[in-house]
Amino acid sequence: MKFRSPTDEPLHIALTSGHTAVVTAEGKTLDPMFQREAIARGALVGDTVAPILGAADQFDRKQIITDALNAMMDGDNPEDFNDDGKPALKRLNARLGFQASRSEVDAVFDELTKNASQV
Repeated sequence: MKFRSPTDEPLHIALTSGHTAVVTAEGKTLDPMFQREAIARGALVGDTVAPILGAADQFDRKQIITDALNAMMDGDNPEDFNDDGKPALKRLNARLGFQASRSEVDAVFDELTKNASQV
């Protein structure tokens, strides 16, 4: 798929694997491993004249993080969590394929654990 920067400034994409890409306003075809992070960073999908709206699934960052946290909680790997019981951010980001901040992860994790304790 072809992606383009939403502004005249290039959009820099870096994955936790060390791979990088730059998306320009003119557009660039990206390897599939970059596509999720490109969408998360606001890249537009489509040609240089007009984006193709609705061509790609909407990227729901919170839902992706929620799904990854649920998978970690359902798993039996103690290294997925820190000594304080919070998710190990490095392991979560590797699972996600994009960088989530500690505050972003903590907010979703708190919501998940709050909902689980109410059930």
